[in-house]
Amino acid sequence: MRRSTLLILLGLLTVLQGMSQTVQWAVRPTSAQIENYGNLLKVKKAGKCGLFDLNNNEIIPVAYDSISPFRDGMALVMNKVGDQLKIEGVMSDGDYELMPVSETVYATRYMFFSEGKMPVKGAGGWGYLDTDGNVVIPCQFQMAYPFSDGFASVKIDNKTYYVNRNLEYLPIEVGWGNLVFGSTFSGQEAVVYSGYSLTPKGYVINRRGRVVRKFKTDIKDLMVNSYDHSVGNKEQQYHEQVQQAAVDSRYTVYQENGQYGYKRDGVIVLPAQMDKAEPVRGEFASVQYKGQNGILRMIDGSFSVQSENRKLEVVGQQVDKGYLTLAIPEALIDAPVRMRMIDSEGNEMTVQALSTQGENRTFAFLPGSVPKKSGKMDYQLEVWNENLILWKNQGSVDYAIVKPVTVGETVKVSTPKTTASTSTSKTGASNTSKVTPKSTPSSNMHIASLSISAPKAADKWADPSRNFNVTVRVSNSGDQTGKANVSLFVDGKKVGTKSNNVKGRSNTSFTFAAVTNVKKEKYAKVRATLSDGKSSEETIIRVLPR
Repeated sequence: MRRSTLLILLGLLTVLQGMSQTVQWAVRPTSAQIENYGNLLKVKKAGKCGLFDLNNNEIIPVAYDSISPFRDGMALVMNKVGDQLKIEGVMSDGDYELMPVSETVYATRYMFFSEGKMPVKGAGGWGYLDTDGNVVIPCQFQMAYPFSDGFASVKIDNKTYYVNRNLEYLPIEVGWGNLVFGSTFSGQEAVVYSGYSLTPKGYVINRRGRVVRKFKTDIKDLMVNSYDHSVGNKEQQYHEQVQQAAVDSRYTVYQENGQYGYKRDGVIVLPAQMDKAEPVRGEFASVQYKGQNGILRMIDGSFSVQSENRKLEVVGQQVDKGYLTLAIPEALIDAPVRMRMIDSEGNEMTVQALSTQGENRTFAFLPGSVPKKSGKMDYQLEVWNENLILWKNQGSVDYAIVKPVTVGETVKVSTPKTTASTSTSKTGASNTSKVTPKSTPSSNMHIASLSISAPKAADKWADPSRNFNVTVRVSNSGDQTGKANVSLFVDGKKVGTKSNNVKGRSNTSFTFAAVTNVKKEKYAKVRATLSDGKSSEETIIRVLPR
């Protein structure tokens, strides 16, 4: 027989390196609506809202109709009463303590505290609430606007006035008692309009009520910021302030095959798999995954895969396993991580995790089917944590196919000075191959040498199902793989025959259901014989029922 050898070389690069950034779930997908509130999460379910921290600890129970965004460190907890929102409590993002509101008041469009006070509506009109939940300026005005630079604009009988925190009125140089408009102070200045007609005159005043200059814009063209009643272009400033965290411009959302993922500086951080994906704010991003809502946390760390460069054999229908070592980020040391491999035809390869903890995990893999011919097979490698694909990369495997040798076979190898040599097997087959002119002496190479180890002569107990198993070990002291056929006899009757390839310098075990339905003590002669008929072992075993 022609002598053959087999190597399966892992066609990976020495190391496949991942991005030095990845993700994990901060909040796993849920049917509830989830909104990022900085260091807290607003959860809405069945029409009710609550707040949780990132460790899923309840801060505010899911029992309220609305919770305002934090602004200047404060948020409102509210319930609906008709078409209004009743303020139930005020919460700080420092200690998350909910301060109940002392009186029945309702939220206005100005749901934020400025200089420690916020406009609210009560039974007597508009007033001001402080951060402890107390009404510090009674609800008495026709309208009230946010405080700024020590003063707030209020309306009484359709006329505008300015009051300080002590409810003292600011004297205005022009139009006292006859102001038809007064803006919130901005930069220690405010815009006022005075007059009885449809075209009142505009002025800019300072904090002492003195006129600084005329304001020439017609009142019908006046641009007033709706969020704080100031005049001037502060819209962008407001939006940046009310955001719970600034958008991290290093991250971008990308789309692939109708799904969304994340890139950082143009490199994929999370492969596309989300139904929806919001921008990254701080270290968090709100996403929708398979119809449910979750929060992702961006974490530092990279993935890399390295082959162990083992020599692998394919003999007949048997394929040796390949081994890969996966290095994972420190944040995922205790996390369940699995590997998935799909060949170029879309077939799933068999992957087994040999280690499940630590920064380096070992995985064994086999192709989905026994290769039929030599050559390279490409595949896609995926690393998963729970239901997230954290990383993708490409690899390949090179296969070379070989037939198994027979038991005890030897071949004669000689290399004379001629340019060709002939190898002759015991079967008489010959092969001619090109060799170098240099000669070496003839020699015999021992391809396979199999021996068996019979079961030890000891008492054996049947299992709870009254079955009794016998294990026979076959060893190969040769250099190459040999094929063993083992038959087992109990009380002179054959109970089974099994075949297996035995690699060189290794052994394998054959397990037989030797005796069934063991109800009483009996003795069994066990004899194992190799297929060549030259090697056999016998032993006597006492079989005992359970």
